Amino acid sequence: MASTIYLVSAALMVLLLLAVVGAVVGLNWKAYTPTLRNEQSVWSALAGNEAVWTLAFIVAALAVGGGAALFVSGDVYSGSLVSAGGVAVGVALAAAFVFYLFYGTYAAAKARGYRRAAAVMAASWVLGLIVVVAITVNLLTA
Repeated sequence: MASTIYLVSAALMVLLLLAVVGAVVGLNWKAYTPTLRNEQSVWSALAGNEAVWTLAFIVAALAVGGGAALFVSGDVYSGSLVSAGGVAVGVALAAAFVFYLFYGTYAAAKARGYRRAAAVMAASWVLGLIVVVAITVNLLTA
């Protein structure tokens, strides 16, 4: 007999599928025309500013350096604070790896002549592949 949670999950997926189908069918998607606006958001303006990138790098480097110093300090601070420093450094390095992998794939695709959407798709595909490999390894070792 199937567990109740599986039945509820299946019912929610059916409702989600019906909502998506209803949204797609209900819209007049053939009459859609995109508008080209040259308005730049605040986040786009910040992303294009070199000073913001430099400041973000300095803050990230100081945070990782401080977390590493806290992690290796040993008995000077409490155990929970030392382990929090180690977790912070691990999370920061994992985020840097993911960003480097995504941006590296994106830049390589752009250098090969792909457009922006195709380059983002390739970078997202690589990240998805890494997630699938991690899940597979986790399932095989469990």
